[in-house]
Amino acid sequence: MDWIIARVKSGRPANIATANLDFVTRAWSDPELQRILIDADLVLADGFPIVKLAPFFGPALKDRVTGSDLTPMLAERAAKEGMSIYGLGSAAGVAEKAMEILKARHPDLKVAGTYSPPYAPLLEMDHRNILKKLEVARPDILFVALGAPKQEKFISMHVRGWNIPVAMGVGASLDFITGEQKRAPQWMRNQHLEWLWRICCNPQRLFVRYCANVRFLLCASRQMFLINRMADKPRPFQMLDENDLFALEDQGIAVERFQRLGSETAAREWVQRIADTAMGMNVLVDLHAVPWLDSLELGALLETNKICRSWGKRLILYAPRPKLLRLLETCRLTDYFDTATRRDEVEAIANNLTEHLAGGTLYTEGALTLELPMELTSATLPYFEKEAGFIHHELRAQGILKTVEVDASRLDFIDSSGLGYLISLKKTTQDEGVSMSIANLPPKPRRTFEIARVDKMLLHA
Repeated sequence: MDWIIARVKSGRPANIATANLDFVTRAWSDPELQRILIDADLVLADGFPIVKLAPFFGPALKDRVTGSDLTPMLAERAAKEGMSIYGLGSAAGVAEKAMEILKARHPDLKVAGTYSPPYAPLLEMDHRNILKKLEVARPDILFVALGAPKQEKFISMHVRGWNIPVAMGVGASLDFITGEQKRAPQWMRNQHLEWLWRICCNPQRLFVRYCANVRFLLCASRQMFLINRMADKPRPFQMLDENDLFALEDQGIAVERFQRLGSETAAREWVQRIADTAMGMNVLVDLHAVPWLDSLELGALLETNKICRSWGKRLILYAPRPKLLRLLETCRLTDYFDTATRRDEVEAIANNLTEHLAGGTLYTEGALTLELPMELTSATLPYFEKEAGFIHHELRAQGILKTVEVDASRLDFIDSSGLGYLISLKKTTQDEGVSMSIANLPPKPRRTFEIARVDKMLLHA
């Protein structure tokens, strides 16, 4: 609670995710949702399986923190701090009624407004209208009740561009406040039986979901058990000597020998030291002597990679052992981390980033080719759109553009903002009588197209 209030006072936009078992299950197969969890400013364990299993993977979590508990608590604290809240989503009238109830409980609470947009898939929502309302209201805390994972993807699309200090997906929390949905009795919550209450209240919708969650939990637990039993063997790799280290540093690659992190303080200090000493550089972390990484150490590496990505750089894991590599594969993190076992591989990764991070354009005899960058996201889109949009506009104005081919061969990750851009481009080209096609789409981003159900629209003529 103190962290959230401090973040509001800082004025820097933050994204809070409340992750339950269903959230983690979906993130396992949804690259965009997994990235949201990695990039979120604060992730809370909204589910007792996560809390109970945490000690097997690293430091224990203190307790479960649900969005349904946090929402009214934040309203109470906001009233004391003089901060405003806004309710976005839920069925018509629910958000407004919830704010009225919270206002009645806390007369000093500032309600910046409410809005329940008509139901539509994420990429068909009227984002411009919603953002306009939020810009006028300027709330300090935004509760987004669009349902998971839609609400998390909505926040992720816009958090870098709006002036809202804290945004949090709250699911059915507003419905609980108004009584539209009844929450489990306290004794059931204390016994971790809230899931049973919810499935009894809505068996048709939740039975299949909970079966999928249990299946995932058993499968993931079995895989982690098997990994723990693997023999720890070194992986063939090229040992880096002092000459290699100097050569890599000359190419803008900082080298760090990883040592086990024994506490949260040590992990924070390690991340901060790298952020201070390697600013603006790719970072290579030598793991050849590390037999295992617990959740705290994985978190430190994820946070460091997130910092590197904010510079347009990457964290490269050097010579991870087979057991450790299997852990990263099981956690679906080999798509997020770059790995190498030789110096030339490290150099190739760094050069590839330099060449393909920004994307590009090529025009030949009425045909425009747009090379997508390695990542087309809300963070990278403004830069790519500026270059590609200018050339496309100029060619279209001259009436010489006949076809647009989007080359996705370099694309490694795309989020809903990137999909929205491609949909907008598709509609624009159709209106102008220009044909558009997307070629060479790799499997991982194709999965995001399929989850968003835009593959037929964008990938077929």
